[in-house]
Amino acid sequence: MLGETGYGNRIDPHVHILPPRRMRGLIRWLKKFAPSFVEEDLTAEEALQGLADADISTFFNLVFPLWEEETAELNLWNRDFCSGVPGAIPFGSVHIETPDKAAETERCIVQYGFAGMKLHPYAQRFDAFAPEMRGLYEVLDHYAKPLLVHTGYDVFYGQEQDRSAMEETFRRYPHIRVVLVHSLFPEFELASRWLQEFPQLYLDMTNVFSSLRVFKQGAYSGVLVGPEEFPADLQMIEDNYPAFERLFEDFPERIIYGSDYPVGMGRHEQLHEDMAFFELPPETERRLLFTNARCLLAETGYSG
Repeated sequence: MLGETGYGNRIDPHVHILPPRRMRGLIRWLKKFAPSFVEEDLTAEEALQGLADADISTFFNLVFPLWEEETAELNLWNRDFCSGVPGAIPFGSVHIETPDKAAETERCIVQYGFAGMKLHPYAQRFDAFAPEMRGLYEVLDHYAKPLLVHTGYDVFYGQEQDRSAMEETFRRYPHIRVVLVHSLFPEFELASRWLQEFPQLYLDMTNVFSSLRVFKQGAYSGVLVGPEEFPADLQMIEDNYPAFERLFEDFPERIIYGSDYPVGMGRHEQLHEDMAFFELPPETERRLLFTNARCLLAETGYSG
């Protein structure tokens, strides 16, 4: 499953194929901000075909419950879905109201064989680094499994996370490979400092290249929002841009790049063009599109 079969045969570490009701809701949410390249009635089979058309050989399928009562059902659905799809790597999730987060996390990791866990605190409307979440972190730390957690785009969501609580979590649970999804956009200075201090951290550049290309070109039309409502403080982007460029020189082995498919900022070919706009070295591109995600899985003991 994880073998290398060519440069075009990529790993996408950020995909959301969900049960039909949740898929429709996710696509409807996206359409509030931009024209969608997929229809609300997109099926799992059609989503898989879209990945295949983009030469995606392996993908992380990420789910997250919006309400506590769907937690167990959603994790079970992801287990069953991914078990029938070669190259699909399941990640589980919990809700802050899940009564026994340690037990549900252990079920996902041990019984279901998931690669790790995913949290989207803004969509799930809770603090991912609150004390109530320690059961999740204790299990992940024990098994040295990864956590993918949404970070960044605070202005877009109108929310923010407690940075001091995040740092304390990194210190308390050093065996968890924490992937900062969206790379704290646009706080790249902070991202760089954290990668320097915490060797277990990774960045996921999902949506970042596209957002920064829009910023650099001023081509706002039809891309999520207009310039007066750009999904970040424009001055903050300007101030952090040099740090963004340095990330690929300082930490090329700890950055991955996903799509948010099917609700990202375009189809895979467009997202690749957005990355190519920044003229990264070919080996760095290869690391982002394939090598680093494969190494992350190998480091945390996932074999499919």
